[in-house]
Amino acid sequence: MTRQPGAFLALWNSISSPALQPEYETWHTMEHVPERVGLPGFIEASRYRSWEPTANGTPLYFTCYWLDSLDALDSAPYRDVFTYPTPWSARMRTGLTDFFRLPCRLGGVVGPSSASQLCTLHLHGDAAVMAAALEAALNALVARAAVVSAQWGWVSASGDFPIANRATLGSSEQGSEAVVLLQGLDRSTLSTSATQLVATLAPVAAQVSPPAFFELLSQVRQDALAPATTPPAAEAQPLQSPPTYTRQPAKTALFSSFTPGDTP
Repeated sequence: MTRQPGAFLALWNSISSPALQPEYETWHTMEHVPERVGLPGFIEASRYRSWEPTANGTPLYFTCYWLDSLDALDSAPYRDVFTYPTPWSARMRTGLTDFFRLPCRLGGVVGPSSASQLCTLHLHGDAAVMAAALEAALNALVARAAVVSAQWGWVSASGDFPIANRATLGSSEQGSEAVVLLQGLDRSTLSTSATQLVATLAPVAAQVSPPAFFELLSQVRQDALAPATTPPAAEAQPLQSPPTYTRQPAKTALFSSFTPGDTP
């Protein structure tokens, strides 16, 4: 990671039909995530796909956006990209299901490495007690190589967004919510580690939803993106937004290859 993050945005979703998957994968990898990562205050993003998308209602995808701070989600450029989506984003937005978005202030990082297998946990409990127990449990998992690394953060209130969150399991009216990310080398060990972590934390933290498991698909860093410049006339999109900043160019040719002559 090129800069030390202070926050992250955890985002789960599925899609409305398996037939949409090739287009979704291309759009999300090539246009949507780079567009977000190119915004001020964003650092990088990782995209994941579920091991078992039908298990426990697990969403098919998870995306983690690493941020300088949560201020990145309250900036004019960020509001602009979701208020004035590209034609492809406007089309794909209608195909998203199981959408769930949690902005998080980074609470801790354990372990210097990363791995391709990921478990996400959504917990709630007393903030002070849960933080101490979580740090101890995560350090123990990394120390014995049960997981390669772990990151966690406190869920913060989310502002207005055009797609509503799906309902969560359980209630988190009392205490504080946390999102935990466990990275591991293999599925079996990671699954066992997640089960052990939930059991260890049970006296101080309850699950809002069951653990979900994913495999890394792609990553993009802001410093790897081409500097945002005004696209050529042939690539320009009628975004209907004020020219207050320049965003990453829309992938018009790719969009047309999936929807020739179509409109969102």
